[in-house]
Amino acid sequence: MTIIAKVYFSHPNMALANVISSLPDTDIRVLQEVSTDPVSDQSFFVVETDETEKLERELDADHTVEHAHRVSSYEDRPVYSIEFAPDTLLLGSVVTEQDGFALNAYRYNNGWIERWQLPNRESLQSVWEYANDQSFEFDIREIHQISESNQTDTSGLTDKQRTALIYAYENGYFEEPRETTLEEIADSFGISTTAASGRVRRGVKNLIESSAQDFTE
Repeated sequence: MTIIAKVYFSHPNMALANVISSLPDTDIRVLQEVSTDPVSDQSFFVVETDETEKLERELDADHTVEHAHRVSSYEDRPVYSIEFAPDTLLLGSVVTEQDGFALNAYRYNNGWIERWQLPNRESLQSVWEYANDQSFEFDIREIHQISESNQTDTSGLTDKQRTALIYAYENGYFEEPRETTLEEIADSFGISTTAASGRVRRGVKNLIESSAQDFTE
């Protein structure tokens, strides 16, 4: 049964290890909207900082970074294309080997928080075993199951809408009074409040349209 896992991890040789330790107040997240280049293995990161010169010095000095350069902006924040050194420990590649993928990833304290979709708990166990063998600090924060019926339904929901609605539901967004906010939903996915609102709004709209069609058929 497909699962969504939220994990925290840290390691001296993880992606951007020196940048994270040197710039404790800098927000960094992976730009999921941009595909990884299959040839150069470049990843794209959105950074929230007013000290871009200092950031770029730290990128140059970071032992996990092979190449890094600023490519654009996203929501008025600089975007950097980064190719990591060969000995950098990247859990994302292990998740991919288990037929999983990252839904979002962002810097948290001295490490990273990532949300992965994986085929089952056994695949998560395999990732954990690798992390343990490599001496990662590794903490599973949340695990949610997605039923087989959800994977094959005709609701018209995208994966991002479905995961946003599940998170919102399980954290009390639809309760009265609300137990979580759009800002908190956005932070959990590493996206803007506007993007979070759009996913929830369009997801609800698709569910209503699907239900209406069921009644009229």
